[in-house]
Amino acid sequence: MRILIAAAAISALAACGQQTTTTTPEAPDVETMAPAPAPMPVTLTEAEARSRLEAEGYTNITGLTQQPDGAWSATGTRNGQATQVTVSESGVSVTTAPTP
Repeated sequence: MRILIAAAAISALAACGQQTTTTTPEAPDVETMAPAPAPMPVTLTEAEARSRLEAEGYTNITGLTQQPDGAWSATGTRNGQATQVTVSESGVSVTTAPTP
C-alpha cells in the first residue's frame, strides 16, 4: 500500500511540474533597429508661395522655383524695386535687397 501511495504522490508531483509555457520571439535590441526616417518637411505649393508674395505686396513675380529644402525663391517687385525673395512656411524673407 505504501508503494501505491508513493506512486500516486510521484504522479501528482509530475503532473504539477508539467506546466504549459509559451515563448514569444524576442524583441530586437534597440541598437540594431534602423532609425525612423526623418519627417518630410512641410512645403508650400507654387500657388501658395505666389499668394504669400502677393499678400506681402510683391508684383511681377518671376523665376519662382522650389529649393531642395522646400522653400521657394523668386524675383518680385515691391515699391518699384525688384528684389530677390524666399518664401517658406515661416514667411517671406528678402534674399537680396534692391540696389538704390
